[in-house]
Amino acid sequence: MIDRDASGDAESVDKLIQRACAEFSEAVAIESGTERITYTALLVRAEELASRLRGSGLKRGGIVAIVGCRSAAVIVAVFAVWLAGGIVLLIDETLPETRRELMLDSAAASFVVQCGATSRIRTRAGGVGAPAAWSSNADHAYVAFTSGSTGAPKAIVGSHRGLAHFLKWQVEEFAIGVEDRFAHLTNISFDVWFRDALSPLLGGATLCIPIETHLGADNVLDFIRGNAISGLHVVPSIAEMWLAAADDVQQIVGLGRAFFAGEPLDGSLVSRWNDVFPGCQVVNLYGPSETTLAQYHLRVPSAPAPGIQSVGHAIPGSRSFVLDENQAECPPGVVGEVYINAAWPSHGYLVKGRIVSPFVRIEIGDDSHHCYPTGDLGRVLPDGALEISGRRDDQVKIGGVRIELQEVRSVVRSAPRVRDAFICAVPGLTGKILAGVVQMDDPDESVLRNHLRSHLMGMMIPAMIVFVPELPMLSNGKLDRQRLADMVSDRLAEQARSATARKTSESRRTVPERLEDIWAELVGTDALTGGNAPLTFFEAGGTSLTIVGLHAKIQREFGIQFPLVRLFEKVTLHAQCHLIEQLMGRGEATDAGRDTAAPRAPGRRQLVAARQARRI
Repeated sequence: MIDRDASGDAESVDKLIQRACAEFSEAVAIESGTERITYTALLVRAEELASRLRGSGLKRGGIVAIVGCRSAAVIVAVFAVWLAGGIVLLIDETLPETRRELMLDSAAASFVVQCGATSRIRTRAGGVGAPAAWSSNADHAYVAFTSGSTGAPKAIVGSHRGLAHFLKWQVEEFAIGVEDRFAHLTNISFDVWFRDALSPLLGGATLCIPIETHLGADNVLDFIRGNAISGLHVVPSIAEMWLAAADDVQQIVGLGRAFFAGEPLDGSLVSRWNDVFPGCQVVNLYGPSETTLAQYHLRVPSAPAPGIQSVGHAIPGSRSFVLDENQAECPPGVVGEVYINAAWPSHGYLVKGRIVSPFVRIEIGDDSHHCYPTGDLGRVLPDGALEISGRRDDQVKIGGVRIELQEVRSVVRSAPRVRDAFICAVPGLTGKILAGVVQMDDPDESVLRNHLRSHLMGMMIPAMIVFVPELPMLSNGKLDRQRLADMVSDRLAEQARSATARKTSESRRTVPERLEDIWAELVGTDALTGGNAPLTFFEAGGTSLTIVGLHAKIQREFGIQFPLVRLFEKVTLHAQCHLIEQLMGRGEATDAGRDTAAPRAPGRRQLVAARQARRI
């Protein structure tokens, strides 16, 4: 067992924000481009919107969907909903309409706030009236969706006390204060948005929001340096992309804390991060959405141990048990399933208008504990820290987003002419990618991808699809998972050989050929010219995460610089080739291999070499 002392009662989050607005009234709460919003102005804007919501008929416990993108308007709207007594449902405006409607219907949202310069309020059918019976608890703070094993996303009902408990702990544990400037880089679709946006504000820090909706990997580092960022939250695979995009970036001094979460954190990444951000304290956070944000943390040493880092110890009021298949506690060092007993977990899943608990009672000695079975495998280390070593089911993480393979498979199987499908996660250049083996009558990848794009967020769409006449089966009638995995591996190997052969060709390659190779590396699909070419990068299997890698690779390969948003405007291979040739022809290219400018601070390669030399 891993145990920490429990803390006292927690308050609702809106009370904590109100207190921060009073304490830091004239300090800048939010900064985005030339816009600066003080804590007083934040409170005024939120109270105005809360008044409009109440005037529209919002009653305590009503569900309010907030639709938008990362912005000050979304933060104001969240605060306003809580001030008005409502429950927040965050919806990214870029999600497919089908998925947005599914979320609205599943949560029975009464109102929709469309965020913008002036946020608009829309009442949904049946919205004005008594809130649903399940939403009468004043501790209900938000509804957040995560991937579901039953083929549909799961709606988790978050707790004010649980959220406030974590936020207060993070602010106090890491001394977040009015001198801090935190980068706000998180998509609004996930519950971690509350951590990334609200922890800095409760401490009186300034939350710095990029004005660009789509920020390239190299631009992120410029943003951190140019805005004197002292703290941020990031997923390991995204941090990898940031560092890879700027191979010889100058050291960036001043970033004091970087909170990593969502995926296993490797010591090699920490070392490379410290090369770029000297003096930065890397913190590894761990905890499933069901237990309310992170429940474990580790201050990673500046010289980390090799391999995957532990997740450290529990925050106050939480504990975990590592249990075997008989729910007996495993001795230290023995791997079992991790069960978490949180101080204030979520309220459970919202299913057809009622809350269903995912929690179980476990008996340890004479004590009974209310725990969440995480599905994660782990063990207790000699120092009492918790180490996570994998999963016991079909859940994976892509770019820090929790994905149930069964949900993806269910949507694939619902597509026209599809008879069956197998979905798995495989290593890609930007972390794990999804791959599918599909049995489809008259296979047509564009038809299938159009269906998937209308039902799934980008990271849930398989990057590579292999069509087969029939899925292989075992003698017992079950899918032959090994043969299916081998099919995926064979296709990946075939694509790698093809790309290598093209790269080593002695003949001078054209811009389309070079760009095709980059597409193939990132999405596992040979983006061939002609009639077989996918219509867009996203139809080829790209996501909002992999397009960041595409942007970085294009800039490096062709020696050009341009904003990431241009790739969202030019999504076909042909259009991107034209953009590249245009930039090169206008003389906007830079010679990435030569630097005739004044000497710079040590780049990452030189820093790594120096660190290795010190170890000899």
